[in-house]
Formats: sequence, structure tokens, C-alpha cells
Amino acid sequence: MNKVSVFTGAFLILWGISILYSSLFKMKKEDYKDKGVFGVSGYIELEFLFSLLHKLPLGVIKGLIVLIGISFIGLGIIVLYLKYS
Repeated sequence: MNKVSVFTGAFLILWGISILYSSLFKMKKEDYKDKGVFGVSGYIELEFLFSLLHKLPLGVIKGLIVLIGISFIGLGIIVLYLKYS
């Protein structure tokens, strides 16, 4: 269990850093827009959610992605903290 929690915490932190890096430095303005056809994948709920999200301004979408990245980092820190406390 000890190695699993360390791996999970480190993985969550690295995943959050990669989300932050890609959203802040690598993604272009057109990457934030959906180019798919509605109803093709079978996950209509997610497609509806993404279609609503794409109506928001670019700054709000980028802010949500940064928030998700910070949340992954925070969750990884909590997992590591609980392991070593």
C-alpha cells in the first residue's frame, strides 16, 4: 500500500503539471473549439456538456482547465501527505 500511494500521489502531481503546461503554453486558440459532429460518439451527455462549454469565452475555458490541473496537483499532494503523516 505504501508504494501504491506514493506512485498515485506522484502520478497525480505529474498529470496536473502536464495539464497546466499544455493548457498554458502548448494549446492554441483553435484547440479549445470542438470540431466534432454532435451525437456520433454515443455519449450524448458529454457532447452536450462540451457544446455548452464551447459557447463560453476562451478565458473562462482556459481558467477551467487550469483549475482542473491545480486540482490534480492538490489531490496528489493530499495523497502524499496522508501517506507520510
